Amino acid sequence: MSQDKNERIFHVNPGYKMVDTCAGEFNAETPYFYANYDGENEAGEFLEQRASAKSKGTIIVLGSGPIRIGQGIEFDYASVQCVWALKKLGYDVVTINNNPETVSTDFDTSNRLYFEPLTPEDVMGVIKTENPLGVVVAFGGGTAIKLAKFLNEQGVRILGTSADAIDLAEDRERFEDLCERLHINRPKGLTVLTEDEALAAASRLGYPVLLRPSYVLGGQNMIVAFNDDDVREYMKIILAQGIENPVLIDQYMMGTELEVDGICDGEDILIPGIMEHIERTGIHSGDSIAVYPSWNLNDIMREKIISQSRELALALGTKGLVNIQYLIYNNDLYIIEVNPRSSRTVPYISKVSGVPMVELAVRAMLGEKLRGMGYGTGLYRLPPYFAVKVPVFSFEKLMDVDTHLGPEMKSTGEVLGIAATREEAIFKGLIAAGYSMKRSGGVLFSVRKTDRYELPDLARKFYDLGFKLYATEGNAETLRDFGMEVEVVNKIHKNPGNNLLTLLDSGKIDYVISTSAKGRNPAADSVKMRRHAVERNIPCLTAIDTANAIADCLRSKYNAENVELVDINSLRSSKQTLRFTKMDSTGNDFIVINAMEQKVSNPAGLAVRLCDRRGGGIGADSLVLIEASSRADAKMRFFNMDGSEGKMAGNAIRCVGKYLYDNDILGITEKHGQRTDATEKITIETEAGVKTLTLYKQNEKVTSVTVDMGSPYFESERLPTTLRAQPLKTLNLVAGSESSAVAQAVGAGLLPSQAIVNVPLTVNGREYKVTCLGVGNPHCVVFSKFVDKEPVEKTGALFEHHEAFPERINTEFVRVVSSHELKMRTWERGNGETLACGTGACAAAVAAVLNGYCPLNEDITVRVRGGILQVRYTGQSVFLTGETRICYEGQVEV
Repeated sequence: MSQDKNERIFHVNPGYKMVDTCAGEFNAETPYFYANYDGENEAGEFLEQRASAKSKGTIIVLGSGPIRIGQGIEFDYASVQCVWALKKLGYDVVTINNNPETVSTDFDTSNRLYFEPLTPEDVMGVIKTENPLGVVVAFGGGTAIKLAKFLNEQGVRILGTSADAIDLAEDRERFEDLCERLHINRPKGLTVLTEDEALAAASRLGYPVLLRPSYVLGGQNMIVAFNDDDVREYMKIILAQGIENPVLIDQYMMGTELEVDGICDGEDILIPGIMEHIERTGIHSGDSIAVYPSWNLNDIMREKIISQSRELALALGTKGLVNIQYLIYNNDLYIIEVNPRSSRTVPYISKVSGVPMVELAVRAMLGEKLRGMGYGTGLYRLPPYFAVKVPVFSFEKLMDVDTHLGPEMKSTGEVLGIAATREEAIFKGLIAAGYSMKRSGGVLFSVRKTDRYELPDLARKFYDLGFKLYATEGNAETLRDFGMEVEVVNKIHKNPGNNLLTLLDSGKIDYVISTSAKGRNPAADSVKMRRHAVERNIPCLTAIDTANAIADCLRSKYNAENVELVDINSLRSSKQTLRFTKMDSTGNDFIVINAMEQKVSNPAGLAVRLCDRRGGGIGADSLVLIEASSRADAKMRFFNMDGSEGKMAGNAIRCVGKYLYDNDILGITEKHGQRTDATEKITIETEAGVKTLTLYKQNEKVTSVTVDMGSPYFESERLPTTLRAQPLKTLNLVAGSESSAVAQAVGAGLLPSQAIVNVPLTVNGREYKVTCLGVGNPHCVVFSKFVDKEPVEKTGALFEHHEAFPERINTEFVRVVSSHELKMRTWERGNGETLACGTGACAAAVAAVLNGYCPLNEDITVRVRGGILQVRYTGQSVFLTGETRICYEGQVEV
């Protein structure tokens, strides 16, 4: 390369050697080439031989180059989609890229591949050989877009958005003028070239300020400066790199960040979706959790975003893709930046919305109008799903890198969670990103002073879940002021032998929540703590918003077993409408769905969603599905509030009996010719076997139902429990009139010879005498003299998750009122305390018989908070009787 007096650059044009992708066996239709300087150009020879009259001409697509932070495979996706769209339209497509790990460098992706770096000289060499109609720079990320100005100066046609429009979006003064002309708000900003100018600009704007170079991707070399020292440090580093373009300094405004990906044809715009970030501004969009569609926008703000996006895209002269980032601050809309190119969220929005964004953008670049493409204009219709992009980090492989998130991108990948609700989608995304989502353990807080006003609400979420709280001194004082117990932890420099690091080594911490104003110094305590956490695989959350999102997921009832498996290739285009009946049995309420007439996908996740009484659900204790059965008249499936499936539910099955009869689903009218007030018997299949129901009717409607619950079981292995059964004859039963009757019944074979009766069990330091048995579901019965004083809301969960019950347990707290009456409170596994429990009432009655409180084979009244149940234990079977009613019928979109 040489340079004359007029500073014109002369290049030695390369030739290209061909790699025969068919190894000489056939004529290669899709070869790839690499440059050489020996004078031979096999690419030129190939073009002469393969000239096709069918082709509309050649278009070059610039790929994304090496994969690195800020320049990921999302841009390779866009490049490949662009190639496919152009080939579909009849063009010969040439790709220039030098990364063998990408799909764009597969030999059969484009018509020809030049395996070359994306530098001005190398790209121009290919252009001179291929003589294309134009070059596409909009899909290769920052690597490709930086070449637009150079190519334009060389007279190369840039397809789509012009080089001048790309410069307009990056040039601070030009963009400021554009926003002012369009009356669009943006954070105040200035451009500087020296350290003194930077200090003066920061003083004028007021701290904190955001500093970044021009033409930056991935937030590279971008920081938030809080004082003059931060600015001096930054400018020394950035100026040492010999930058040509100005440094941009913006007023830093903390608010809700939104992101829009659109397609513009020069006349109109199509917006497939608006995304909202979980984290507020200050964290790079690539490191933020992004939710689509946005959930906090009101209609006025949404219309403003659509309008401003259209105005900006048209004013820039955009033809193709455009990415716009917005900020909502004090209920007003500000623009952060505009990128007239593909963004890293294009693959994500394309897959979830069903809009082929790159294909439409390519057609718009070539002159086609959006209105004729079949997807409309403006904001595209909302999908029936939420989609959440969660970043993935590789901090354990990046030594000495602070994990604190900020404006410079640090994530190395991302995952996608798709679900019908935002909460489930976030949970799926977090699980996919590698979070273990532990729901117990310890949480360490060490947040900066400016975040402490948000600390109590965040910590309360973990505290109420039962986590033990640890905090540095200032944080601990704040938490104590709000009534939470917390253990103070020494900072590293204060006590080398007992501090933050030793606590992390102890295994007591499951989450670290750490924010700091400055984190670039590896010697700082906060940086050391975060690095220590990462190296021990402890989730370290450096944004309050991220921590709140995880805490909310932990509080939800979603888990890996009840989330819906969504086929991304077969997404629904609209929500499904389900008909349901809300029913009540002695205070237990159920959502009953006839699954014989409508398809129900993922009933476990549906139960979590619909049974929630506060989060927009219908509200119920459980979800009940009625399905067809080959063994009985119908089949019942029963799902708790947490999505776990139960084997049997005495109150729920009574609702099923009423539903089937009242709606004549079993055709009883046809069998009998007419309905009478006589009883009717039907059979229902459950996971605990086939149950027989006796229906009692008045005015041709079922009023109450008796269920033959079958024989209770007492074996430790079936429950299961680590508690051991003992011979009933040798038990020291509670003194009562029925004690001798128990021994006689055991001798006569009417009661089991062994059972877990009146066995000691220590829970949270207190010893209880428990009786354990199963009536379709496993139960632990505790007799109490003051059942209303029992702290069921606390001790119930401790029983449920006690190590003696590896598959969890239902627990009943029972007071014996008389030999024929019991008063009961119940804690259902997966549901918490409920107003009633049918299998629990049966278990309480059986336990009362075994303990000598109540007689065998006589009706026992069990009073629960929701009403009255009648139970009879014959020794062979348990019969449960109670009223049931329909509350209302309705439809719900899922």
